[in-house]
Order: sequence, then C-alpha cells, then structure tokens
Amino acid sequence: MNNLVLRQSRDFGDIISATFSYLRVHFKSLGKGLLFFSLPMVIFSAALIGTAFRSMLAAQMASGDPNQMVALSSQMFIGMIVFMLSFVVISMVVLKHMQLVDSGEEDIDMSMLMEDFARNFFGLIGLFIVIGTATLIGALALIIPGFYISVKLSLAPAIYIIEKEDFGEALGKSWSITSNYWWHTFGVNFVVSLIVNAISYVVMIPLYLLAIFVVASGASSDPQSLTMAFSIIYGLFITVIAVLYFVPIISQGLVYFNLDERKSGRGLAAKIDSLGSL
Repeated sequence: MNNLVLRQSRDFGDIISATFSYLRVHFKSLGKGLLFFSLPMVIFSAALIGTAFRSMLAAQMASGDPNQMVALSSQMFIGMIVFMLSFVVISMVVLKHMQLVDSGEEDIDMSMLMEDFARNFFGLIGLFIVIGTATLIGALALIIPGFYISVKLSLAPAIYIIEKEDFGEALGKSWSITSNYWWHTFGVNFVVSLIVNAISYVVMIPLYLLAIFVVASGASSDPQSLTMAFSIIYGLFITVIAVLYFVPIISQGLVYFNLDERKSGRGLAAKIDSLGSL
C-alpha cells in the first residue's frame, strides 16, 4: 500500500527525504521499468563508447591512421547520442511512473509505463533541446542568465508528463511556478546532485584504483591489455552516471508537486472532497 503522498507541500529537507522514500516504496515497479526500458540503451552506449575509446587508444599507440580515427570518432559520436537518449528514456520512465502513482495506481506494470510512449519520448527530446538552447544563449550573454534560465525551465519535463500539458504550456508553467521559488528549486537540484555525485564516487573509486593497479602491475607494457582495461573502466563509469540519473528526476517531480500544491492547493482540495464524500 502506497502511503507516500506526492501532491503536498514540503519543505527543503522533506523533499530530499521523500526522494529516497519514493525509491524505497516503489523500488520494485520503478526498478523493473528502468531495467526494461533504459538499461539496454545504457549498456549499448557504454559498449559503443568503451570500444571506440579502446580502439582510439590503440590507434594512437600504433600508426594513428587518420581514416581510422575518423571512423572511431563516428562510433564515439553515435555512442554519445545513444547515451543522451538513454537519459531521455530514464526521465520518461520515472516521470510517467510518478504520474501513475499520483493518479492512484498501485500495481504499475510495463504496459502502463508504455502509455503515451511516442508523445513522451519525442516531447522530452524537444524540451531538452529547447531548455539546452535557451540556457546556452543565456550563458553566451552572461553566465548568470544561462544558469537562471536552466533552473526556471527545469520543471518543464515533469509538468509535460505528469500533467500532460502541451509543449509550450509546460515551459510556461515551469517558468511561472518557480517564481519566488528559484532558490528553493536550485537548492534541491544542487543538494541531490551532490548526493548522487557522492554515491557515484563511492562506486568509481574502486575503478580508479583498479586502473592504477593495471598500470602499476606492468600491464602498460602490453598495449592490448591496457586499452582493454581502460575501455571497461570507462564503460562502467558511463553506466554508473546514467543509472544514478533517475534520483534527481524523482526530486524534480517532487519539487513540482510541492510548488503546485503551494500555489494551487489541489492536493488539499482533493482531500477535503474525499472527506465530504464519506
């Protein structure tokens, strides 16, 4: 039974706590969705980038053929595209899951997460492009405007999927709902990012130590072994980054629910209506 209410007002610390509570309560259904939809893309992109990285190292140690480097750069580019698309899929799965939980669904399966797949997938791609472009333009003007814009528009993906708003309405609502709550939104994003980075370092430090051991053990005298080791470590590094990306998406969804409740009181109104119907 889900006893974690999403649409309610929370302070800063409660949002951080609720992020991990959501993961604990919905670990099974959310985990299945991420495992089924996003993990194959993450592994595929890591394999493409890792093997390209290995081949580029080997090519530089050998002749450094320009044609071969161009082909490997293309493989690296394709791998990065798949890697970025995996972030879109992770965002889509997490936010769709939150939308289903908010609507009262308890037994969430794969078919439910597939609902509106094309709309959500291509819509999020468009939103990320618009947000990234607006942020870049602002940053080219001055660093602070770009930073400000990125936070103001950061809730648009959550609004687009959770509320099923149109593309432009999601951007506009994100801009307006963060009014007077810019620092609150930025603070949650910043703290959750610090937590995720700390977790990633815990995972990655053994890999860095392994890389040092590979070099120190004399494997560097064997170029093939060296490039293989570093390609695996690089691929694992990419996988860890992608796998942990779902945590800040949950927090952004909760930030949206918090701000929407503060400004509209829809969650409280729904509770009053339910009491009145008893």
